[in-house]
Formats: sequence, structure tokens, C-alpha cells
Amino acid sequence: MTDPLAVKRISPLKMMSPLIVFLLIAAAWSGWWFYARGEAQKRLAAFEANTLALNCASRDWGGFPFRINVGCLSPRIETGKVTASADKLRLIIQAWNPEHVIGAVFGPVTVNGIQVSGDAIRFSHRVSDGKLALASLLAENQTVVLPGGNSVTIATAEAHARPEPASPGNLMVIATLKQLALEELRLDSFTVDGTIKPDGSFELMSEPSDYLDAIWFAQRIANLGDAEMNAAQEIIHPLLKANDNKLPVQLKDGTWYWGPLEITRH
Repeated sequence: MTDPLAVKRISPLKMMSPLIVFLLIAAAWSGWWFYARGEAQKRLAAFEANTLALNCASRDWGGFPFRINVGCLSPRIETGKVTASADKLRLIIQAWNPEHVIGAVFGPVTVNGIQVSGDAIRFSHRVSDGKLALASLLAENQTVVLPGGNSVTIATAEAHARPEPASPGNLMVIATLKQLALEELRLDSFTVDGTIKPDGSFELMSEPSDYLDAIWFAQRIANLGDAEMNAAQEIIHPLLKANDNKLPVQLKDGTWYWGPLEITRH
């Protein structure tokens, strides 16, 4: 007969089993994290070697145990057409989903002499089967200073790009700017949507909340004279009526055009 007062003896191994399981899981996860970080470093190195080199005053990697963080101080990009710099760039990758990268650029940001300052510019880049699935950008409370000295403030700038199903090499894009201000001029919103082709050419359509206000914005930004603007309006107004109140925004031979109106050189 079992003595109810007897002390039941438990082996030390059974007592330690929860701790052992925890340590094994922690060790396995730590190994995975270091492996994932190594893979992220390889992908970034391949991207820089094949696509775009990112120069940093210093880099740091961290985020253990659940994220992979990449910090780049004073990032700078230089290509044949683009020179860009910022104060800091931070990338964040979830260790269990390396195909999705989110990040932020801290300003001021300078691109080809155009300076942008304001809240951190946030972005997201998602890949599926090695190809872009969706790229998004959000910038709030931005001030844009153009090379000519004009300053434009933008409450919200949002953009999204994804592959075009019928033509995988093309990107479908849509961008919306809200509450633009240039000196005394105001524009509630400006939306551009269309396609970017692999060769860099654009097929885009613009839709400002008010075309007349948008025309005055174009005049101030490009420093066009009244005579030029009056002539442009004579051309643009009939085109608006003929094109359902829309005019294409295009980049041709290094020059931005809004309909037939030359806006600025790229």
C-alpha cells in the first residue's frame, strides 16, 4: 500500500526539462537570427554591387532577437543622373520575414540640389519570389526648397508602386500630395498615377484638385513669366476639356512636361 505521507521523488532531469527546452529554443533562434543577418548582409552587398552603391560614414547592425536593424549614418548615393544625401538611414527587417523591409530616412534630404526637410520619410519594400511586390512611401510635414530658391510645403506625400500584371517589367504607380503651399498659393491635392517602364520612361496622368491653382504653382516653381503662362493657359484650357480634365505628366529628354507645358529640367 502506498504511503500518502511519503515524499515523491522527482529526478533532477525532469525538474530541469523546462529550462533545457527553453535554452534549446533560445539557442536555435539565436542561430537563426545570426544566419538571417548574414543573409541580409549578403543581399544588401549584392544590391549595392549590381544596382546602387550606398556610401555611409558608418554602419551598424543590430536588432537581436526579433529584428535585424541596419543603421547608415550620413548616407550618400551617386549615379550618373542622381546625387542624393541625408542625415541618417535606418532599415528594419523582421527576422522571421526577411522579404519585407521597412525603413526611414532622416533629413534634411538633398536630391540633385533639391532639399527636403521635415518628419522622417518612412518607406516599405516587400518582395515575393525575388521580385518587387509592393513599395510604399509616406512623408509628412515636408518643406521642399528648389534650386531656384522657391520653397514648397507639403502636409502629406504618399506613393505606391507595384508590378503591372499584364507587363511585369512595368511598374504601376500612384502618388498623392496633399495641402501644398507656395508663398500665398494653396493647392488641396495633386494626384499622379500611371506606369514607369524599365527604360525609365513615364506614362502618367495628373489630377490636381484645381487646375488653375496648379498652373500658378507651375509658374512659380519654373519661374515662368506672365506672358508664357497666359500663352500656356490658352493651350491648356482647350486640352483639359478634350481630355476629361486630365493632362499627362511626362519626363522627356531630361525635361518635365505637364501636357505641352515645360515645367523644369531634370
